Amino acid sequence: MSRRSRLHVPGGVYYVVQRSNARQPIFTDAADYAIFEQLLATMLARCRARVHAFCWEVDAIHLALQVTDMPVGRLMQRLSSQYARRVHRRQGNGGHLFQQRYHSLLIDPDAYLLKLIRYLHLIPVRSGAVRDPNDYGLSSQRAYLGMTQVPWLTTSSALRMLAQRPEQARYAYRRLMFEAPAPDEGVHFERGCDEDPRVLGDRQFMADIPRHMRVYRSSYSLDQVIDTVSCTLGVERSEVLSRSRQRRLSLARALITWYATERGVATLAEVARRLERDPSTLFVGVERYRTLRPELFNLTALPDTGPLLRPATPGASAGANAVTATNGVTSTGVPLVEEAMPEAADVPSVDETPHAHAAAAVTAPAPAPALSSAWAIRRR
Repeated sequence: MSRRSRLHVPGGVYYVVQRSNARQPIFTDAADYAIFEQLLATMLARCRARVHAFCWEVDAIHLALQVTDMPVGRLMQRLSSQYARRVHRRQGNGGHLFQQRYHSLLIDPDAYLLKLIRYLHLIPVRSGAVRDPNDYGLSSQRAYLGMTQVPWLTTSSALRMLAQRPEQARYAYRRLMFEAPAPDEGVHFERGCDEDPRVLGDRQFMADIPRHMRVYRSSYSLDQVIDTVSCTLGVERSEVLSRSRQRRLSLARALITWYATERGVATLAEVARRLERDPSTLFVGVERYRTLRPELFNLTALPDTGPLLRPATPGASAGANAVTATNGVTSTGVPLVEEAMPEAADVPSVDETPHAHAAAAVTAPAPAPALSSAWAIRRR
């Protein structure tokens, strides 16, 4: 049975967990933490995203992340791939550093943001690393208490939910940390709600999420996608599956990768195994040829028996696709779309060579504008 597609709500707040592959260490020394946080700060500025809380474990990354137009998957793909390349270059090794599948949970910020922050800050206590969360320097706990400053961290939104004045907000935050969490709180953050494991919120919150632009999975198999693309581009299937690096075959592989992942036929890792190519090679190829041949990278350019969009319900009211304003959360009716394939960030055009984009430089972060969306954290 295939996994359910991830949800992308512009302005949504997510609990995101990225674990290491085979429980190997993600961070081995202070330099690794510095590299990761530098890349994260750059990514947040480029994507106009916010981190409301974090906790770094040796083998896992935990984030309370708010996104805008770029889905969580694309942001995490760029962040994890760039970090893995940097670490591998520095340590002189290779292999998969992260698990292919990360955990993401869309939460109702009014009901669960403060609880999520407490949950993240108590992770080192539950794991036995420390007895007092203030003693753990690899989370945002100290920043919320005013003991340290993290430039890329947003604490003001959550603190304003507690009190208007900073000193009163921090006092209320200390009281929050002393409150005993509900017995099932951890289960909720790991599994979501019963109606939809991708969401944590009450029925009203789920009802407010627009659902009129869900993408259907293709009825094609991966082999059928390979055959269709080969026929469309006038190349032989055997050539596509060969080790040749001709540009016309690189284009075919990029189109196969994009279409299969965009329509939910297969994951990037599954396509890479079938084409016997490195995932990062296909990743760069998609980014390159989407710019060079945009007319091909269109879901209507290839025949497909599966519907692309769910038909609109006749006579639907105008308010059906709007998010109701609750407790100060604004409402603009931003459509919910399914998360598509991650895209490479600022990758130059290169020939199809494994890890060819490993040396791509990370540009300096631009100032991140304030978020403005249907799911922005309330401001009193």
